[in-house]
Amino acid sequence: GLAKLMLNHLEDCARSRGIWVLRLETGIHQHTAIGLYEGMGFRRIPPFGAYKEDPLSRFYEKSLT
Repeated sequence: GLAKLMLNHLEDCARSRGIWVLRLETGIHQHTAIGLYEGMGFRRIPPFGAYKEDPLSRFYEKSLT
């Protein structure tokens, strides 16, 4: 439950600063994290920013609007 609380707090802080999209990267073996992100509405996306395609990484995004 603590991870979910922390992620909710991060979303609230982002919204309060006018940030409307969160993006993240995680490893393919981080099954608990992947379940948390997907369960909280993050969807898979291609690599973003300086990231390159990596078979050991997954990339996610969530709109806060």
